[in-house]
Amino acid sequence: MSHHIPERDPRSTFEDEGIPDLQDGSPEQRWAVDPQEAPVPGDRPMAVDDFGTTVDEQIQGESLEGRLAREIPEEQPMFGADEAGGGARMTDDRDDLEGTDRPARDDLDAGAPVSSDPYRAGRLVAPDEGAHEDREADLVAEDVGSDTGGYTAEEAAMRVEPE
Repeated sequence: MSHHIPERDPRSTFEDEGIPDLQDGSPEQRWAVDPQEAPVPGDRPMAVDDFGTTVDEQIQGESLEGRLAREIPEEQPMFGADEAGGGARMTDDRDDLEGTDRPARDDLDAGAPVSSDPYRAGRLVAPDEGAHEDREADLVAEDVGSDTGGYTAEEAAMRVEPE
């Protein structure tokens, strides 16, 4: 008489730890979320007093004033304030700067190189195009530009450093 030995569930983390899996292993179980692996709820209740927790409130709908009262606005930086760092305010008008200790925008940018962004590299292809025997000990590649779809994330991160 042969005994049916069920196959191990490949997604069961409990069997990996030596705990027997007591569930049936049906196909529906593979797609269902295991209640033992579900996230633990928070320590404090959230939104129990908010509008819309009852059926009547959901049918009635919330007023715009109520929605705006609950809204938390994003912090928007003031334009031109503290952009230069160290509390300096940049302006373009030199006439406004007479008698103040605030620098002009041209003075702040005077130390920066003209082109601080190096040349962007696209697809890098080896001289042998990866198809022939490599005779060089160093890894050498040539920039052939971006692909027809533009730069990928890896290509956008590559820069050509001057020698």
